[in-house]
Amino acid sequence: MFLFSVEWRRPVITFKSREVGGSEVVVRVGSPLDLSCEGDGPVNWHPRLPKHKRFVSKSSGNICTLKVPRPTAEFTGTYTCVYAAESKDSNLTSSVHVFVKDPQRVFWTSSTSLRVVKKEGEAYMLPCLLTDPSATNLSLRMDNGTSVPAGMNFTINRHRGVFIHSLNPSFNADYVCTARVNGVERTSKAFSINVIQKLRSPPYVYLETEEYVRIVGEKLKVVCKTHNPNFNYNVTWKYSTKSVSKPTIEEMVRSSGENRLDIQSILTIPAVDLADTGNISCVGTNEAGENSTTTYLLVVDKPYIRLSPQLSPRLAQQGSLIEVNVGEDLELNVLIEAYPQIVEHRWFTPTSPNTSTQEHKFIRYNNRYRASLQLKRMNIQEQGQYTFYSMFASIFYCYATERPVAVVRWENVTTLTCTSFGYPAPRIIWYQCLGIRPTCNESTSGLQLAVPLQALTVEVQREENGAVEVESVLRVGPSTQRMTVECVAFNLVGISRDTFSMEVSDELLTTTLSGVAAIMAILLVLLVFLLYKYKQKPRYEIRWKIIEMSSGNNYTFIDPTQLPYNEKWEFPRDKLKLGKILGAGAFGKVVEATAYGLGKEDNAVRVAVKMLKASAHSDEREALMSELKILSHLGHHKNIVNLLGACTYGGQTAKTLTVGSLVQLQALTWK
Repeated sequence: MFLFSVEWRRPVITFKSREVGGSEVVVRVGSPLDLSCEGDGPVNWHPRLPKHKRFVSKSSGNICTLKVPRPTAEFTGTYTCVYAAESKDSNLTSSVHVFVKDPQRVFWTSSTSLRVVKKEGEAYMLPCLLTDPSATNLSLRMDNGTSVPAGMNFTINRHRGVFIHSLNPSFNADYVCTARVNGVERTSKAFSINVIQKLRSPPYVYLETEEYVRIVGEKLKVVCKTHNPNFNYNVTWKYSTKSVSKPTIEEMVRSSGENRLDIQSILTIPAVDLADTGNISCVGTNEAGENSTTTYLLVVDKPYIRLSPQLSPRLAQQGSLIEVNVGEDLELNVLIEAYPQIVEHRWFTPTSPNTSTQEHKFIRYNNRYRASLQLKRMNIQEQGQYTFYSMFASIFYCYATERPVAVVRWENVTTLTCTSFGYPAPRIIWYQCLGIRPTCNESTSGLQLAVPLQALTVEVQREENGAVEVESVLRVGPSTQRMTVECVAFNLVGISRDTFSMEVSDELLTTTLSGVAAIMAILLVLLVFLLYKYKQKPRYEIRWKIIEMSSGNNYTFIDPTQLPYNEKWEFPRDKLKLGKILGAGAFGKVVEATAYGLGKEDNAVRVAVKMLKASAHSDEREALMSELKILSHLGHHKNIVNLLGACTYGGQTAKTLTVGSLVQLQALTWK
């Protein structure tokens, strides 16, 4: 037995009982079209249009025919004969292209293919089928007669039409196929091409906030917004929830202009639970990819508020104690985390919060807030405690650092006293140099260098929330040359100097010592006399002469100690804030200050304070009290310093507030 295989041939196509030698057949409109296909097995015809299958005869054996009695230009196209699916060599095919020649229609085009909508980058075959094989110069141009756009690349296929390789949005226009028949240009119907721009990035996805806070049982609604040029998109949610109430998702779409859809997706949890704490993501997808954004849900079991003071790195190193140079700007910040929303907050400051040098800001972001207080060119009156309050308090202690002021006084022949005032507490150093010089530390060539002297710096008085007064006493010995003694007071802010020039010879020293001995003898006699008088009449007596008549010489003498003190002059001590020293004497000094609530409740008046030092005795206190009674008894007058208030309670020594040329208040107060 011999086994061998038989190779199948391609189907044979015949037209009008004549085998088609080439690949084209030409018939005239109305002339019968009769095609026959024969193969080594069952075969079948595939026409260009599915609706033309009704002209295909049923197969009888290995032969299949296609008969169209009166074909039109619509039958122009390529016809393919194939073996039936069950045949062994079904991949073997034969084709023939049929031209149905129509003098009235050189191109046949289906009306359904005249509007072309494609995406950027896609290729497309314009189906302008040529019905006359004798036509030449087949091409493509715009319907308005101009050439195709720059960059358009197309290929001519006489059997199928014009193939455009890569569409671009710049090609959007109307086009026609052209050909020449007997030297005359003929055109097809117009094709309208609309190329949709290719999306180059995923959709932008937006959530209203980065964090949500809810109390157990409250409702949560999260809104996700995105947009897309067409309906080829998708919005999904990613979350982990164990709520009993199932979350719901609602989507709303609105057109907002050409090629733009605004999409809004809403995720709702009717009642949150502690287990719902976690991330919630919204994911938007289109043909370019996907994009997402995430928010965080924090579920708590009760309301809360947390305050965190914030300062610049330089100031934060000092904790809640803040030191700022006079004239510098200061910003205090408090970060707040709270839920539900804060409805009440306030700054408490040493001065009125509405002053022009203070600026308040309160910024909210979700469930976080920033409260800031800016102080422009801080002054002495603004130092003290600053408190931000919103259910809880955050406290700052602010001190205005002040350059010290040095003042040298000659107490007696052998004693110099240097007083300084500033913050932080100044230190005092003494220098001595020969000659009368503006400073002992000048670097003039040929002069002797300054000699440092030893003397202690003693704190005299410390103001509340502010400056410190210090003092240093220097003992100087006799000298036969002119010399300069310099006091240098310094702190972290700056330096201040004051000098005292003196010339002491041996002869002058002898004369001075003799004079001192004589003066001491006289003072001793005077002291004995005063002690005698002290036992016979009051230690302190002031007589005030009042003129009762303008045309007479009658006077009335009044003892001020017998005058009453009217309580209406009393001023609250806690509403008086002392500042820097304006002047000083042996027992008293004048200090700049601010009085709050004098006249009007929120009024702040800049005043000057005359007050006793800590070393003052009871006689000076009695004299100060007598002055208070005299001024209160006298009342207001344009030619004198007028009394506006006094503080006589809670102290042991007296202070007097006076006006001078700076302010409008004189008052008496106990320290």
